[in-house]
Amino acid sequence: MNQLLPLSAKVLGGFFVAALYAFPQAYTISAKPGAVNFFEGNAQLDGQPLTSASLKAVFMNAGSLLETRDGKVEVLLTPGIFLRVGDNSRVRMLKPSLIDTQIAIEGGESMLEVDEYVKDAHLTISMHGGLTQIEKNGLYRFMADGNASVAVIDGKVEVSFGDKRASLGKGHEALLTDALKVKDFDKSQEDELFAWSNIRSQYNASLTYQAAKTAYGSGGGYGNGGYGNGLYNGGYFGGMNGFYGSGWYWSNGFSSWLWMPGGEFFSPFGWGFYGPGYAYYAPVVTVPVAVAGGVGTPVKRPGHPLPVATAMMSVPVNPKHVPGIGVYSASPAQYEVARIQSARLIAASGGLRTASGAHISSSGSTSSGSSSFGSGGSSLASGSSATSRSMGTSSMSSGGASHGGGGSSGGGHSGK
Repeated sequence: MNQLLPLSAKVLGGFFVAALYAFPQAYTISAKPGAVNFFEGNAQLDGQPLTSASLKAVFMNAGSLLETRDGKVEVLLTPGIFLRVGDNSRVRMLKPSLIDTQIAIEGGESMLEVDEYVKDAHLTISMHGGLTQIEKNGLYRFMADGNASVAVIDGKVEVSFGDKRASLGKGHEALLTDALKVKDFDKSQEDELFAWSNIRSQYNASLTYQAAKTAYGSGGGYGNGGYGNGLYNGGYFGGMNGFYGSGWYWSNGFSSWLWMPGGEFFSPFGWGFYGPGYAYYAPVVTVPVAVAGGVGTPVKRPGHPLPVATAMMSVPVNPKHVPGIGVYSASPAQYEVARIQSARLIAASGGLRTASGAHISSSGSTSSGSSSFGSGGSSLASGSSATSRSMGTSSMSSGGASHGGGGSSGGGHSGK
C-alpha cells in the first residue's frame, strides 16, 4: 500500500489557526437534515455537479437524488449521524424530517455512522424492496447492487423484506432476498468506503473539539435556537456558557458544517465528540489527520482513495476503546488490530491525558498529576502494521500539542 504524501504541518497550521480565531463570530445553524458537507471527485445533486463554492447552501430535499461517479460524498442527517456515499452510487432523500428521516439507497454502496441515536426519532433506509430501521449507535453498510445486503459492523438494526423480519446485531449481515438470509459479516473484506469513513470521522471529531474549546472559552453561545434533534426545546441557548442540546453549525472559518453535541459521544471508530464544557476534559492524541485533495477531480491512488496530505491535529478519543491511531486500515478486521496496537502503545507511554495534562483512566475519569503526556508530551512512534499503514511520517503523542489541520483554502467541506 502507498504511503500518504506529507505536507508541511506549518502551512496547514496557518489555515487552521486563522479558522479558529474566526469561530465565535462565524456560525450559521442548520435547521434540517440533508446538508451536503463534503465531497471529493465527481458527484451531482439533482443533475447539477457539486462545487466547492456552493456547499453551505446545498441540502437534499424531499425527492432529491445524489449521484456519484468516481467520487464520494458526506451527507449530514440528524445531529451525530453521518451518511457517506461511495463511488458510482445513488441515494435519494425521501423525507428530511428531524424525527422521521427516510432515505433510499438506489445504487452502489453507502455507509451510515450513527454517533448519537435518539430513541424517539426514527431513521429508516429503504433499499431493494427492503426496509432497515436503525436502533442503536453504530456503523452500517448498505450494498444496493448485485446481491443487495445490509451489514451491521457495529450496532443494531431491524430489517424487513416482504413478510420476513430479522434483527441484526454487531457482525451480522442480511441478504435482501425472499428468504432474508442472515449470515456473519466478513470483517476481513477490504472496503474503500470504510477507510474513507474513518478518515472523515477523525477529521470531524477534531473540528468539533477545536470549536467546542473556543466556544466554551468565549462564553457567547451560537445565537438563538438550534437544531436540537427536534426533541430539545430550542437547541443551543441557555446551559453552559450559552450552549444546550445538540446540533449542526456551519463554520465560516473551516468552510464546513460541524457537530456540536450537548455532551460527550464516540464514533464507532473510536473518535470522540465533546461539546462545550466537556472538551477540556477530553482525552486527546495529537496525530496526523488526513487533508483531502482536488475538487471535481478523482483523488484515488492505485487501489485506494487516499488524501494527498496530512497535518498534525489534536483529536479526542474513546478512553475505553481507542481508535487505530495514525494508520489507514481497509477493513474492520485490520482496523481492530490497529486499535489493539494503539492501546498498547498508549499504555506503555503512560496512558491518555487531556490537553492540560490530567490523566484519563480507562473508565474516562480524570485525575491531576504530571507525566510525559503533559502539554507537548512525549511521542509514540506511529508505525504501520502488517494489516494497516502509517498515515504520514509524523509521530503520535497524547496530551496537548500543536493544532495543525483545517487544510486547504476551502477548509473541510470538499476535497481540496
